Amino acid sequence: MNEYRIELPWPPGNNHLFSVFRGRKIKSKKGREYTTAVTRQITEANQQYQLAGRLKVKILAYPPTRARRDLDNLFKAPLDSLTQAGVIADDSLIDDVRMVRCEVVKGGRLEIIITEMEAS
Repeated sequence: MNEYRIELPWPPGNNHLFSVFRGRKIKSKKGREYTTAVTRQITEANQQYQLAGRLKVKILAYPPTRARRDLDNLFKAPLDSLTQAGVIADDSLIDDVRMVRCEVVKGGRLEIIITEMEAS
């Protein structure tokens, strides 16, 4: 099983990820900026793996502050951005996803560990 490690910036929460425009739900400016930053980072690091098998993802979340927050609000932005950046072919390939809250670090960050699962 191959394992890939990627460090990402702290994402916007789900409440800031989408906006409503003319009755349609679209990605907000913050959401687009985050996806652009992730795509640029992935491209510069040559991490466009296009993983197409069944995947297990573990996210180590290093929050920017001690503020109360729901970890489940952090899944969407990084996983969608990794798909858009070409790391994962499709986020529907993820069979096992976990998140662990870690210590506070200035600015916050996510450490993503992607493991290719063996076919059964």
